[in-house]
Amino acid sequence: MLRAVCVTLGRPVSLHALALSVALGIPSAILFSANGLRARDVVALSHHSLAMRSLLWAVWLLLSAPALRVLLDAPGSRTLRALRLPRGSLVTALLALAALVQLPWAILFARGGGSLEAGAAVTLAIALNASLVVALRRGRWLIALALGGLLLLWDPGASVVAACGALWAPFALDAAFRCALEQRRTSLRLTRPTHPLLALYVTHLLRLLRSAQARLVIACLSGVGGATGLLFSLRNDPTERVLQRALSALALPLTLAAAVCVAPVLESELSLRVMLRSLRVPRSFSLGAFFLAIATPSSALAASSGVAAGAAYHASTSGLGVTLFGWAVILSCAVGIWGRFLESRARRSAGTFAAGVTLIAALALLLAFSW
Repeated sequence: MLRAVCVTLGRPVSLHALALSVALGIPSAILFSANGLRARDVVALSHHSLAMRSLLWAVWLLLSAPALRVLLDAPGSRTLRALRLPRGSLVTALLALAALVQLPWAILFARGGGSLEAGAAVTLAIALNASLVVALRRGRWLIALALGGLLLLWDPGASVVAACGALWAPFALDAAFRCALEQRRTSLRLTRPTHPLLALYVTHLLRLLRSAQARLVIACLSGVGGATGLLFSLRNDPTERVLQRALSALALPLTLAAAVCVAPVLESELSLRVMLRSLRVPRSFSLGAFFLAIATPSSALAASSGVAAGAAYHASTSGLGVTLFGWAVILSCAVGIWGRFLESRARRSAGTFAAGVTLIAALALLLAFSW
């Protein structure tokens, strides 16, 4: 039965866990290089600084939450719920798959504090993520979340945290699996009539937020990694041509951030195609909403990176932010045009799309160097 549960839920969870590990691996390889940070220093700082500990845990819980939601509401999970499987075996399989998502978290604490520290961090992260899912539907679980927050504030020894997490995680996962398909208590429905372009744009963004969290995480990590590399580059190798350095450093991250959003936005548009034709929505509105949705994550990251780089190195924050914003829009439109071109072809593949995105990034680098 353990094998059946892992086969049913393992593939979607493994894909999200792999995407998260790859997205974190690139900036981690830079930050934790030979002359960079050490995992021991990060773990020690998290124990001695409440702000650092809160920030570290908040970022990780935010990044790992989409993969855990896939575990709880994957298509095959409905069949498993109907079979009424024994609770012990089911929770054991769920714990194994949830621990797979926590692999980067476990590596950080294992290298920084040992196996007991890693086990404590993994079990507590699983318990907190699962309790959040339950608390959105059953208010009494807010008490469990509050107790988890107090445990993080107290920061006892690793043995205490490991014992609490090991006892709490199975119950939280079991409750989350049983109520994950229920409607949230705080569900908000807005059905006001608005302009077709704005309505389509919001629909695409909601599709990205609801069903493509892993892709959004990759886009954000790509943009944050590019911005971090830009800041370190400007600090270690100052230059008067800050704009050229910024355009070249962010060319690949912004192209990747736009590329990962193409498929879900195309799927959203395809699901609405019949309705759009019956309502006689102009084609220009559909195209405009498509490009706006693709460009939103990358342009927001680019503008933020420009403001941060300008403030840190005494450059024009508004000028750099506006230029990088326009750079992100141009790259997003190029990637979107390539994606729509492939969508209209009878023969298309992910490899062909990736090759085109790589070519766009290479051309953007050449353009940035010749600026």
